[in-house]
Amino acid sequence: MRLPYTVLALLAAALPLSARAQDISGMAGALKVHSTNERTFVGAISYTQPVGNYNAVSLSYINEGHPEDHHRDGMAGQVWLRTKNVDQGLMLGAGIGRYFFFDTAKTDEAPHNFDNDHGWGSIASLQARWQFDNRWYALAQVNRIRPSGKDATTHLLIGAGYRYDGVPGAKLHLQNWAYDDTLTLSTGHTIVNSFRSESSRPFTLEYRRAAGKYVDWSATVIDEGSTALAHRRGAAAQLWLIRSLNEKVEFGMGAGPYMAWDGRDTRGHDARLTGLLSAVARYHVNRHWLAQVAWNRVVTDYHRDADVLLVGVGRKF
Repeated sequence: MRLPYTVLALLAAALPLSARAQDISGMAGALKVHSTNERTFVGAISYTQPVGNYNAVSLSYINEGHPEDHHRDGMAGQVWLRTKNVDQGLMLGAGIGRYFFFDTAKTDEAPHNFDNDHGWGSIASLQARWQFDNRWYALAQVNRIRPSGKDATTHLLIGAGYRYDGVPGAKLHLQNWAYDDTLTLSTGHTIVNSFRSESSRPFTLEYRRAAGKYVDWSATVIDEGSTALAHRRGAAAQLWLIRSLNEKVEFGMGAGPYMAWDGRDTRGHDARLTGLLSAVARYHVNRHWLAQVAWNRVVTDYHRDADVLLVGVGRKF
């Protein structure tokens, strides 16, 4: 099992290079599967960081809808060549990169008739965006994804985004970032990546500490709740890339190992080393309290991947 550390490295490379015009966008549209000519929906959320006037890097989560016998999504890291940044008006861009996918695929061989497949592919994109004079922008984008061993897809997306001009991106909410210790209690919703999407109630306790102006590390105790397919509990350690969008809000991506014990494991309740890939948004209410929303993907080698969606409250000390 491989986690997409190279995707995160694309964003890490841009952190100290540019302090201006970082932005977040959301898009939705239509998808075509080339081998079967099927059509379904597609959605994406992207973070983009300029590197100079004509280049940028982006990190995106893409949900490729529900073609027959497949539920595929993934993370894409891309490098962009764009027309010059403008305060208002049209910008054009072309991007290429790598795509790490998660595919819940129907099969007659696996238990419960599905597999959780993982792998790498390529992604190429064309984008047109219109920047308004109030930091909002509209955009249209075409993606072509070619995953290794899977069907190629084409996406047509439209959406909107917001540009955070003038924010250096470091931990602006702190006078000294080195003392950003936080204990966060969260709950939410666990969804097993099967065709029935079995769900349960998770609980987590996370300890987080700043390791630099743009880097956090965390240790988390996790109980994913109980379903007919999985009842997993364990502990995870993650390294995070963090960007401040303003003096209250942070956005981050994290990845790391997750040692878990599954009470439904067909091998006999053994502990398994799995992976945890996460995204988080943190709102700093004041010097002592924060609210946190997180998405976590548990990546397994025994076809029990899961999404753990969390809302939590943290105490800083």
